[in-house]
Amino acid sequence: MKQDFQIGNSFDSQTVSLGHAKKVWRRIDEQLPGGYHITNMSEFASAGLIQAGMAVVKDTASGADIRDVKVLTWARLKAGASADGGIDSHGSIIGFTQEDVPVYQHGTGASATYNYGTCNIIVKGEIYGYMLGETVADAATISAAVKDMTQKNGLSIRVID
Repeated sequence: MKQDFQIGNSFDSQTVSLGHAKKVWRRIDEQLPGGYHITNMSEFASAGLIQAGMAVVKDTASGADIRDVKVLTWARLKAGASADGGIDSHGSIIGFTQEDVPVYQHGTGASATYNYGTCNIIVKGEIYGYMLGETVADAATISAAVKDMTQKNGLSIRVID
């Protein structure tokens, strides 16, 4: 059942219709204090959404704040999961997004801007493996890599099949 409601975890929110039957987290044991700022919203403009369960790394760009983070796209995660460096080859993954974050584009082309998105980051818990990719095959690849990184960087993410 879809429900229209106001989104509370993204500034400049609008009314959207969200709802999927898939449960993302089986259990959340520990999360970082909320309010991390997602700096790469534009990478998710075509999807209109940053999904729950996506990997998060610190934004290391010059001038980035301590609470600025980037969310890794499924394509980057899959490439990292398939490479020798493993899933963490794009930077130290500090956790995974707890909830979906809507992405709104204002304007087009070079003048396009995006809403200010924030996320809660899960560092210990149990995530359903089917949520870790756009296809079943991608989810299996990424799921295997996440299983291999348990306890890395202080994370304890258990994948539930």
